[in-house]
Amino acid sequence: MAFSSFTRVDDVVKKYKLIYIQGPMLPPDPTAPPLSDYFREELAFNLRMLPIGRSEIGSGEVLLFPILREIWKPYSKDLALFSHEGLTFDDDLTGVPDYFVCKVSEYGQTIPDVPYLLVAEAKLDDFERAWGQCSAAMLAAQRLNQSPDVPVYGIATNGGEWQFGVLLGRELTVDPLPTALYTLDTLSQRMHAVFRAVQAQAVAHQVPAAAPSSP
Repeated sequence: MAFSSFTRVDDVVKKYKLIYIQGPMLPPDPTAPPLSDYFREELAFNLRMLPIGRSEIGSGEVLLFPILREIWKPYSKDLALFSHEGLTFDDDLTGVPDYFVCKVSEYGQTIPDVPYLLVAEAKLDDFERAWGQCSAAMLAAQRLNQSPDVPVYGIATNGGEWQFGVLLGRELTVDPLPTALYTLDTLSQRMHAVFRAVQAQAVAHQVPAAAPSSP
């Protein structure tokens, strides 16, 4: 069952017996580095001159990836950012997340490791489907990490609205208060809070080695 088969977060919660919670996530980090004037100008240009929301991939190209890339850059020594890279735990939890962030692999920056942050585009503003796919990918990442006590973060966004969640153990928490693009500085501070948490746990966490198979 691919991630895309989960059309609502309820599908994942019921199938895998998770506990769904609406509650606050990490608050904005006021010590986050400010966005550069150059980035602000480029983003304003994209918003003014490029079509957004007219197709399933428009927002991703125009808004999502540029914002993710800008926030990720200060953490690129420890974290790698991937776009549309396959992720598989088993036949049920498999698919291609829109974006994910993982620890830089021992094999190099461009070889993916296990993700700690999954990002799903709410294509055509369908947040129900986005959270269904995002939560399924978060669960796959948690199981690949082999450590349920290590948080896996999730973001669902259409570019204009950003919703945040976290999977810890069996508890899937989604913040009911989204952050809007028009509050760009608050959005940046909130995303930096998530990236700093992901960086800290990616550096500290070691995925347990698989047990050797019996002869």
